[in-house]
Amino acid sequence: MNFTLLYIDPASTSALLYIVIALVATVGFALRGFFYKVKNFFLGKGFVNSNDFEGTDIIFYSEGKQYWSVFKPVIIALEKKGVSCAYVTSDKDDPGLEYKSEHFDSKFIGNLTMTSVYLNKLKAKFVGMTTPQLDVMMIRRSKNVSHYGHIVHAPIDVFTYRKFAFDYFDSVFCSGPHQIEGIQKLEEKRGTDKKMLLETGLTYYDIMKDEVEKFGKPEKKNPIVLVAPTWKDYSIINRFGASFFENLLKNSTYDIILRPHPQSYVSYPDIIEGIEAQFKDEPRISIDRNPLGTESMAKADLMIGDLSGVFWDFAFLYSKPLLLLKTESETIEGFEGFEGSELDYEMWEMKERPRLGKIFDEADIENISTIVNDLLENPPAMQLEELKKESVYNFGNAGEIAANQILEIVGSMETSQN
Repeated sequence: MNFTLLYIDPASTSALLYIVIALVATVGFALRGFFYKVKNFFLGKGFVNSNDFEGTDIIFYSEGKQYWSVFKPVIIALEKKGVSCAYVTSDKDDPGLEYKSEHFDSKFIGNLTMTSVYLNKLKAKFVGMTTPQLDVMMIRRSKNVSHYGHIVHAPIDVFTYRKFAFDYFDSVFCSGPHQIEGIQKLEEKRGTDKKMLLETGLTYYDIMKDEVEKFGKPEKKNPIVLVAPTWKDYSIINRFGASFFENLLKNSTYDIILRPHPQSYVSYPDIIEGIEAQFKDEPRISIDRNPLGTESMAKADLMIGDLSGVFWDFAFLYSKPLLLLKTESETIEGFEGFEGSELDYEMWEMKERPRLGKIFDEADIENISTIVNDLLENPPAMQLEELKKESVYNFGNAGEIAANQILEIVGSMETSQN
């Protein structure tokens, strides 16, 4: 008997894998959703009250308190226009729950496992969120929501988002042209529906810009180095751990602020707790857990980062030098599991990083303090204002722009219904 070996080309394999992942995710979350419906039927918790935000067309959902600064400028802009909106959050400590306005209402909807049940019953014309992977991970589309918008909360390219981050949104409020380019290429490659890709900017920059002016130039005894890594596998703290800070302290007179990404405490708690425990009695190292990093950035003379979007905040808001870990695509296995695995051009962060300061790699770790001392004494010349204009839409006024874009979306629905 003869057997013929079948060859499946990479493009077909990618498409098949996409279909299988989407199907498995759909079945899995449908079963989990059914489980929570049964559970909450008996517990009497988790469902939307029929009077929740009745008559409110615009609702925002937040995973946690760290994202309030993204939504607040949009909510304030809507309030000034006399437009009502609502805010639901999975974090009982979210400052959005304390915000008061005659045009605003808010609600704590329970932990993340309860969120999927609640949001699946939501009714609104527009729902905006920073959470990616709608209809792929936990959050499912509600049949009573007309339009879902993803509000970008970092100036980064789309490469390091998890797979299918934007596929099932109706619109994406983009920070800059590089995000629009990346999403359009993914749409073309996958054959998915084209979304509204809006030139919005970063809404939280509206708040941070005011914070920068408030803090001014803080008084300090020693120079300050801010270490602000991402939370993912390829971050500084995940790759090098406490040894990085041991080397950073050698033969130096500067103080260090470590500002971990909030997700690090969720995804890698042991690593973060180990670093905090080891240096708890070291007076030259402090930990910043504030929702906004504005105060730490105002104090810092230099930032050390990797692929976290926060280093763009530091560059665009403060125009101070950076020291960035060299992070090639091979380091994160060719972006396997990330959107970048399907994109064949140079990631925006990689292309523009040399304009921000100096790059270091793993071989430099033992001498990192020498590199830092040299940068503090001889800061490099940079062209950050030009880069900012090229890369960020509506700097300092994105909240107003986003509000107008949302109202245009809602208005178009009302026009089509008449």
